[in-house]
Amino acid sequence: MTAFCAQISRDVAEPLPGTGGHPGANLLLSWPSGRWSKTFNQAKDMTTDEVDAIAALAEAGRRLNLIDRKAQSLTTHRAYLMPESRAFDVPRAELVAFLSALKTGQSLADWEVSDIPDSVVLCCTHGKKDRCCAKFGNASYKALTATAETRPEAIEIWQSTHLGGCRLATSILVFPQARKYGRVDADLADAFLDAESQDRPFLPCYRGDRLLSPEQQVAEVAIRQHLAHQKIWPDRLEPESDTDLEGGRKTITLRWRSGIEFGQLSVLLAPETVQRFGTCTAMDDGEEPVVHNTWQVMSVFAEDSLIALTSQP
Repeated sequence: MTAFCAQISRDVAEPLPGTGGHPGANLLLSWPSGRWSKTFNQAKDMTTDEVDAIAALAEAGRRLNLIDRKAQSLTTHRAYLMPESRAFDVPRAELVAFLSALKTGQSLADWEVSDIPDSVVLCCTHGKKDRCCAKFGNASYKALTATAETRPEAIEIWQSTHLGGCRLATSILVFPQARKYGRVDADLADAFLDAESQDRPFLPCYRGDRLLSPEQQVAEVAIRQHLAHQKIWPDRLEPESDTDLEGGRKTITLRWRSGIEFGQLSVLLAPETVQRFGTCTAMDDGEEPVVHNTWQVMSVFAEDSLIALTSQP
């Protein structure tokens, strides 16, 4: 029986919050998924010049993911700069020139187009990287695509190469907000797009704000869950304080704002560990499971009033 690292991660109840980190500068480049290699920013049929141009961008701090969808031309690459929300159509013969212009800060006007969707949803289906992304990712991608076709919002669904966290498949990243998700199963497609269409994190699968530290992300998700019970949907939460306590515990306080409402809440965290595999390859190679440090939410409180956190599905 084939084992999957994502199933083991679920079995040991590895938390999703605290795993939302992702680079800030991104280039999404369409490329037929059948030609992807195991490396997330390379395809089997790329020329040496194209590989070198992508490597130069990576060295300069720009992460490149390959993306694909049925509607995309095979002769013209769609490219997105995120979170800048700029879109480009680049003929294959001009790809090196485009990548070089981006690297050196030259004008990209010759390739820029105006049809920018409200959201670009990347669904990792990178089976050459990990079989969990093939098994779970492809099912979710198909469900999200079918669901998006019935909705009025300008949301594009794309397959993507590796987004980080194969064991958390299905992994999803939404731009330009850079919201990162895990375990977005196919049957969650409609609820997921409901939340995103309202520009709200889908809390059951949300991994945390990439600009926060892992422990702050855990606190952020706990606070968002608490406020959601009061029908409050805050914008980005900002760090206020971080206090170390005995026994490795800590209290993290974040400020929140939603329209004219605002406030701050604190979260008491206790350290915990889980044993999981980072990839299916690690299991296949007979490696031992990795001890992963994470945080358990003990309570959410405001001032001197301790408020028990309601558990979420």
